[in-house]
This record gives sequence, C-alpha cells and structure tokens, in this order.
Amino acid sequence: MLIRRFRSALTTAAAPAAFAGAGAAAAPAQAATYCTTKGQKYFCAYDIASTQLDNGTTEQFVVGSDHAVWTNWTYPDGSWNGWVSMGGWVQSQIVIDHLQGSLSHFTIAAIGSDGNYWFRLREDNGTWTPWQVSCAVSDTGPLCP
Repeated sequence: MLIRRFRSALTTAAAPAAFAGAGAAAAPAQAATYCTTKGQKYFCAYDIASTQLDNGTTEQFVVGSDHAVWTNWTYPDGSWNGWVSMGGWVQSQIVIDHLQGSLSHFTIAAIGSDGNYWFRLREDNGTWTPWQVSCAVSDTGPLCP
C-alpha cells in the first residue's frame, strides 16, 4: 500500500547523486532567476517546500543553484541547523508527501536530470533512504513491491 501511494503521489522527483552532472543540461544562466533564504541560493521558480514534523520541527527543502536538493530544519529554540545537501540533480519543484498518518514519515520527490521521477523516504527516526527512481518507472527498487 505504501508503494501504491508513492506511485500515485509522485508528480515530481529528484535524481541521485550518481548521475549529478553527467550530461545534465542546465538552463542558460541568463534564464535562471535565483532567490536566497537563510543564506542558501535556490531557483525561485521551484520555491521552498516546507513541512512540520511530529515534534514541531520545521524542515525546508530547496533546489540549490547547483540543482542539488538542500534541506534545513529548526531546533526547539527556533534556531536553524544550516543547509545540508541531499545530493541529486533536480529540474523541478520538490513535492512532499506524508505517509501513514505521521508528519515525520514522508517522501520528497522531484524530476531528475534524466526526466524521470525520483524520491527519498524519510523514516520516523530521521534517517533517509537513498534516491530511488519512481516505482512507476522501474519496479526493481528496494521500496517497490
């Protein structure tokens, strides 16, 4: 059932670091418009994806000027951790999909450099799976039936 939700929820996804920069054609520099949030430069067109976890932590995701996915999150005192790269090469907005009733168990997804949908799963304990192509594209991934 979890995988079926992936299939129906994935409208965009992120590419793995393995092919980041391998023939990926970025938009011409003059066409890109960048914004900055908390010191991180990102593609304005892809906006900021944000979610709140079960413990009240806010987590944000952006597509950096390097096309990688970047994340930042709050601490209980309201301060921010600082941006951390999640790798990949993304050419779309990041979509967040919460799973099984938990705000801390979700996927992030976007379109990778190969034009396919890619995602990462965040477990309740905060660990992340590696980038995986959508099960609709290839059902051989570890999270596919």
